[in-house]
Amino acid sequence: MTAHSHDHDHGAHDHAHHDHDHGSHHHHEPAPGASERVRCPVMPGNLVNPEEAESKGLFRDYEGSRYWFCCADCGPLWDADPARYAAAA
Repeated sequence: MTAHSHDHDHGAHDHAHHDHDHGSHHHHEPAPGASERVRCPVMPGNLVNPEEAESKGLFRDYEGSRYWFCCADCGPLWDADPARYAAAA
């Protein structure tokens, strides 16, 4: 195979940070400014974007740490027993 140059636009997709040798699965870095997803402490099977959760008031601060929730139903459950959910997080 010979090397060649090509002139076309890749848009916002940045190929400089790709390493396509990941074995059986493929990961991409989050977009700049994107938050890492975290697990909801009340429903640990659900992943949460902390920025979105904060914009909706779906979080609590407890003993110096912030915990983000996947939905409005988790706040009251947390409030009833924060120590239980914080320990499991």
